[in-house]
Amino acid sequence: YYTVLLVIIGLLVIATVLVYLFRSRILNWIMATILGMYIASPLDFLPDFIPIAGWGDDIGALIFMIGFIIRGIKMTQKKEEPKTITVEEVDEEDIELLE
Repeated sequence: YYTVLLVIIGLLVIATVLVYLFRSRILNWIMATILGMYIASPLDFLPDFIPIAGWGDDIGALIFMIGFIIRGIKMTQKKEEPKTITVEEVDEEDIELLE
């Protein structure tokens, strides 16, 4: 029973770390880099000489890489947006309150 409990706790810890990394910007760039290296690498899960399926894993990796890059850019832009306050009307009473 202790072994099963340790395995469950280990899986929960791994899942927690993966959720944290998935929500952070760092994972997007790490995954994009890893997928780019996979595409450039001569090693494949499915060799390229197999018709259609050989290129399918490369195309899938490319699609995921582009998705991670776009997501990383959007997350970066979202964090860097300036916060502005708009003031519609200012009366003399408002100015007196500020002084």
